[in-house]
Amino acid sequence: MLLNRNLRLRLAAALEWSAVDKSLVLIALLIPLYFQYILWSLYVLNRTDRDALIHVDVVHFFMVVEAWLILAGIGLALVGVLLRRRWPNLLLYQYVTLQFYALSLVLMSYSIGTLSFCAGVVLLGGPIFGFILHDRLPVWLAFITALFAIVGLSYASVFGYIPYAPVRMVSTDQASDLFWMNSTLFFAAPFLAFLTLMADQMLAWWRVREERIHQLSRTDALTNLHNRRSILDLLDQELVRIQRKPIPLSVVILDLDHFKKVNDTWGHPMGDRVLQIAARVLRETLRESDHVGRYGGEEFMLILPDTRQADALIVLERCRQQLTAADVITDNQTRLQVTASFGLVCQDKMPLLASQQLIQHADEALYAAKANGRNRIEVHALVA
Repeated sequence: MLLNRNLRLRLAAALEWSAVDKSLVLIALLIPLYFQYILWSLYVLNRTDRDALIHVDVVHFFMVVEAWLILAGIGLALVGVLLRRRWPNLLLYQYVTLQFYALSLVLMSYSIGTLSFCAGVVLLGGPIFGFILHDRLPVWLAFITALFAIVGLSYASVFGYIPYAPVRMVSTDQASDLFWMNSTLFFAAPFLAFLTLMADQMLAWWRVREERIHQLSRTDALTNLHNRRSILDLLDQELVRIQRKPIPLSVVILDLDHFKKVNDTWGHPMGDRVLQIAARVLRETLRESDHVGRYGGEEFMLILPDTRQADALIVLERCRQQLTAADVITDNQTRLQVTASFGLVCQDKMPLLASQQLIQHADEALYAAKANGRNRIEVHALVA
C-alpha cells in the first residue's frame, strides 16, 4: 500500500514536470526496448533452426537499424539534458521525441507484421501513455503519424510493393507458430505492463485527487468544519431521512458574541484564532452523529439528528459551557472569554418543514437570545 502511494506521488509529480523532462521519460522508455530487440535478434540468430524461423539477412539489417535507433535515442536524450536548463518548456522537443517514438516503433512493428499484436499494443497503448504525460496536440500528431504509417505499410504489402513481416519466415509447423507467439509476447509484455501499471496508478491518483478536491470544496478553509454549502446539504439529507422514518431533528444556529469587537481590538488574526478554537470546541463537544459547519462569518450551524428538544438543550448547554471555559490567549497573554448565543428549533411534529423554514425559525430564536442578554439558548417552539 505504501509502495503504491509513493508511486502515485511520483507519477503525480511527473505531471508537473517541464515539457523537456516529460520527453526525456519517453526516451528513457524507448532505449531499453531497442536493446530488448537486439537481444532477441542475437538469441534467434544463434538458434539451430533459425533458417526455418527468420530471414537471416533481414534480421542483420534490423539489428543495424536498432543500433542506430539506440544512438539516435541517446543523442535526443543528450539534447534534452542541454535543453532542460535553458528551455525546459520547449514544446518542439516534445514534438520531435513523440514522432521519433511513433515512427521507430512502427518500423519495429513492421518487421514482424503491421497487423500483429505488438502493432496493436503500440498503436493503442501509446496514446494512453502520451495523453497522461504529454501535451495533447503532439500526442495526436504522433498517433496520426503512426496510424497512417501502419495503414500505409499494410496496404503496400498487400499490393506487393514491400514484403509483409520481412523478418518472419512463413510458419510451417506448430513449433514455428509457438516461437512467434512467444516472441510477440516477449516484445509486447514490457510495453504493455508499463502502460497498464502507469494507467492504473494514475487513475488511482486521480480518484484520490478528485475525492480530495470534493472534500476541500465542502470544507471551510479556516475552521476545517463543513462550509455553508456542505452543512446545508447535510440538513437536506437529514430532512429526506426523516421523511422515510419520522424521528426528531434539532437545528441550531449559534453566533459568537461581540466578535466584531475582537477583530477591532485585537485584529483579524486573533479573530481567526477565536473562530478556530470555537470550531474545535464544538467539534469535540458534539456527538459523533451530530454535524457542525461554519454557516457564515462568526455563525455556526449545528444539526442534531434523532434529538428531541430536551436532549438538544442538554447538548447545547454543554457546548455553551465549553466555549465559555475555552482558553483563548492573545499575543500579550490576555485571556479572552468566548461566549455564544444559540437559537434552537426542533422538528418533531408534522407537517415537515423545509430547510429554509427551519433555518428561519432558528434565526429568530438566535435573535431572541441576543436580545435577552447573549450567552444563552433560546428555543423556537413549533406549533402543530
